[in-house]
Amino acid sequence: MTKPPPRVEMIPIADISIANPRIRNPKIHKMITDSIEQVGLKRPITVRRIPTSDGALPYALICGQGRLESCKLLGQSEIAALILDVDEETGHVMSIVENVARRTPRAVETMEQVRALKQRGYSDSEVATKLGCTASWVNNVANLLERGEKRLLAAAEAGHIPLHLAVSISRANDSAAQQLLLDAYDTGELKGRKVTIVRRILEQRARSGKQGKNAFAKAPTRKPMTPDELTKLYKREVEMHRRIQKKSEFTQQSLLLVRQIFKELFANKEFCTLLKAENLTSIPQPLADLLPRGGLSR
Repeated sequence: MTKPPPRVEMIPIADISIANPRIRNPKIHKMITDSIEQVGLKRPITVRRIPTSDGALPYALICGQGRLESCKLLGQSEIAALILDVDEETGHVMSIVENVARRTPRAVETMEQVRALKQRGYSDSEVATKLGCTASWVNNVANLLERGEKRLLAAAEAGHIPLHLAVSISRANDSAAQQLLLDAYDTGELKGRKVTIVRRILEQRARSGKQGKNAFAKAPTRKPMTPDELTKLYKREVEMHRRIQKKSEFTQQSLLLVRQIFKELFANKEFCTLLKAENLTSIPQPLADLLPRGGLSR
């Protein structure tokens, strides 16, 4: 006998357990919540029925965690759900399939969405509304797409470089782009591994050039660098390392100076007495090592 198809029912939110909760994207989750608040739940969640025993909840969530949490956040006590009679393993597989199907798009996919919408004549604000982002973000992405800067855009999407800096680099020639990188390092906008990643992108751009008007076309072949170009690249690398070394030496000298200042202060009885009077006897270990024998108790 064929089983009747599952029906959508209103069930108590408190009766649903989430076996494998996922971390939500705050921006996307807010959009889901706002949509449900304005127009209601457009798509029911999916749960499986659990034989109740030992006070266990009667339903386990298969897919729809974001919708469930949004309804709970809005103070709703019930939610529309498609109830399935499947075992735990089948429900788990269905949940994985749902999560993979609804994964966050990669940077290249986001680029394609922006490119396609812009080609269809939508404005930056209209594209922003459709993709759930800001108009300024769309404008910057569109600028990078027009210049074929897929590498820079992917780096910006991954958080390796600020989007505005990626746009500035895309408008600059090789030497000016290197200077922008040095300036970003000096101001602290780029640090550590991010500097290495952006520098590698600039090296790739210097070798293969920009990717033309089509952001998804193969990069054009470029002739090998001349001795003069190699010399300029070497000088830029030397300058970068010189600045890093200079910053390191300055930091080391500053720490030595601070250490000497605290050492002299801790040797002053009046200063130690003042610290005790202000109840400032808890000192970080690196500074506590500079205290005379007996510490502040003498």
